[in-house]
Amino acid sequence: MVALCFILPGLSFLSADIYRWTDNQGTVHFGNSLPSDAQNVKVVSKEIRSDPAASSAPDAKSTESIIQENEADLQREREARKQAEEVKKNAPPTRAEIISREKEHLEKKILELDQKPIEYFGGSPKIKAAQIGYYQSRLQALMANPDNYFKNPEPEPNFPAYNKGPSN
Repeated sequence: MVALCFILPGLSFLSADIYRWTDNQGTVHFGNSLPSDAQNVKVVSKEIRSDPAASSAPDAKSTESIIQENEADLQREREARKQAEEVKKNAPPTRAEIISREKEHLEKKILELDQKPIEYFGGSPKIKAAQIGYYQSRLQALMANPDNYFKNPEPEPNFPAYNKGPSN
């Protein structure tokens, strides 16, 4: 009998719901079982019961399925990105791209002519300056009014090739 008096109170943890209540004298109590005269009862902690029949296998399967779904989403994203890049690659160039390409072409030509030795121009600094000046004026026209530049194209003049050897 004495052993039961010590064991039974120790088993109270088996009921894990914890309650808060006030008795008739206004004293606040906490416990895992409610007396019959309890007033203003609140559940402080609710026991979360686990299903002993459930195993960890369904959790592992759901985790695996989540991983597979994420991998599938990533793959779809990669494919969509690849298709978007392909569409962009095959799309006609924008107005800004056309202007930028022409500007690069003219700047490259100016730099190329500027780096040539004077002998390339038949020993004439005037011819060198004239050829560089032509491309500089075209670059200025492009930057000032791109629409007019492309609507009224000027054919490149056929500058004489003074250098009989390989070009630098």
